[in-house]
Amino acid sequence: MESNGKIINKLFRSSVISIIAAAVAAMLGIVIDGIVISRFLGPESMAAYGIVTPVVNMATIFSGVLATGAQVVCAQHLGAGDSKGARRAFSMCMVITVAISVILMSLIIIFRENIAVFLGARGNSAKLLPYASDYLLGMVFSLPSVIFLFEFNALMRLDGDANRVIVAVAVMTVLDVAGDLLNALVIKGGMFGMGMATTISYLIALIIMLLHFTKKDIIFRFSFKGLRLTDLRDILTTGSASAVGSGSAMLRNIVLNRILVATALSSTAVGALGVLNTVYNFTSSTLVGVGMTCAMIAGMILGEQDRTGALHLVKITFKTALIIGAALGVVLFFSADFVANVFKNENGVKMVELAARGLRFYAVSLILYGINNAFVNYTQGLRRMGLSNVFCFLQNFVFVVIPALALVGILDTDAVWLSFIIAEMLTLLAIIVLAGVFKKGIPYRLKDYLFLKEPFGADSDDLYEVSITDIDQVNAASQAVARFCESKNADKKQCCLLSLFVEELGNNTAEYGFSQGKNHSLDIRVVHMEDGWILRMRDNCKAFDPTEWIKLHESSDPAANIGIRMVCGMAKSVNYLSTMNLNILTVRI
Repeated sequence: MESNGKIINKLFRSSVISIIAAAVAAMLGIVIDGIVISRFLGPESMAAYGIVTPVVNMATIFSGVLATGAQVVCAQHLGAGDSKGARRAFSMCMVITVAISVILMSLIIIFRENIAVFLGARGNSAKLLPYASDYLLGMVFSLPSVIFLFEFNALMRLDGDANRVIVAVAVMTVLDVAGDLLNALVIKGGMFGMGMATTISYLIALIIMLLHFTKKDIIFRFSFKGLRLTDLRDILTTGSASAVGSGSAMLRNIVLNRILVATALSSTAVGALGVLNTVYNFTSSTLVGVGMTCAMIAGMILGEQDRTGALHLVKITFKTALIIGAALGVVLFFSADFVANVFKNENGVKMVELAARGLRFYAVSLILYGINNAFVNYTQGLRRMGLSNVFCFLQNFVFVVIPALALVGILDTDAVWLSFIIAEMLTLLAIIVLAGVFKKGIPYRLKDYLFLKEPFGADSDDLYEVSITDIDQVNAASQAVARFCESKNADKKQCCLLSLFVEELGNNTAEYGFSQGKNHSLDIRVVHMEDGWILRMRDNCKAFDPTEWIKLHESSDPAANIGIRMVCGMAKSVNYLSTMNLNILTVRI
């Protein structure tokens, strides 16, 4: 028997589905907002909507940094069994979110007209000023909800409440669309009404999320006690890749627009790039969901120092990213004409043709984009921020812009479209080269791409791992643990305790947990340390805390639950944690 990775695989699949669903639903709402404004409020309103988009993007950047940073830092604490550290980081994240939200709202309310002018509502576009100003006033109160929702979207998965995220985002999307239509067709509230529809839908979604914190058995509870600036530093540093990604994508689009302006088709090509970017934002949200899932689980693995878990995570992540990226690429390639025609207007026939051509190039790049984006998120989850930030900048800016500049004189607009494919090929090549440098050889095995910062975890000689999927395997695992302890010169008392605890808790988990009719598994990990032993047992069954169970089932019979009683009584520490619908028990002897 050996570690089979079933728990990591199942955790990944269940998490990625909910994260992708939330990301796609949120992006769908944004797309529909634009369609409703364009169709019912006229070109001036649509132009104003486009002008103030950077304000929404700014809130998204803040939320991305805080959400990703808090998710990884909290997951690392939880992986190490430090629930107090996770709560402390969560509380600090909430404090800084409130502070940022108050500052953003105050500045926008006071200077909304100045902001609209700065963003382009001036000169020939001065008539857009009242539309942009009204929309900013209506949507400004949604900004705290936007940031909080991104954070809760990440953190509630750690707290075992992923379904609430899907419900909240689904309700938000439906209410936003209904509110937009009601405002446009009945209330006639203009751009202020459109902004208020967004605000109301986000606030209701936030209320649904906040109901999570009325539950009793949750990890994250806010407290001012013990707040540390080091937690804020860790959150911002770890989330920095999100800011790098957003910033480099913005710079990329600025440069590519200037390149296209210099081509024969000029403004038509710029319009085609706008179509491509809209589709890019929508399709990439699916693959970003894969990356976010990877980052979350990688943070937990970092806390556990689980090299085997990292190997299983890399395998399932890159396999999933490749499959989804290829599927999206194929669908987009063959539907490029249809997708481009959605953006067609009476003067845009040539733009649609050019956009369809660009979409086909972009569709090919999706096959590799998922893998490369997953790598960035994986290294972010491991808090290898140097690697994560550098590769994020290379993928989103350098490897796109340089080929486009080099080829535009030869290929005209095709230089920009082709640069998306070249960027993903160069990014993947750079990852392979880096893996070769770390290995000092050809990286042909999956474990060559773990990029763990050594020392990481225990040496294989000091580690015993096994996965149990059937009650008949428990006794064999217990005996194997005893033999492993003996091979490391453990005394009889330690061998007995560890073997007995595996047998007692393993049988209990298999008997009651595996009987639920689902594909459950129990991972057992025994580590020999210089100062003792660490036993970690992780299962994906119903939540069960053995230490609390003993307290609730006190017995006068000294033989009752003797295995668990002896270990809990004689161990240096026994720590239980329920996170991401997993039971994690860590015993130090």
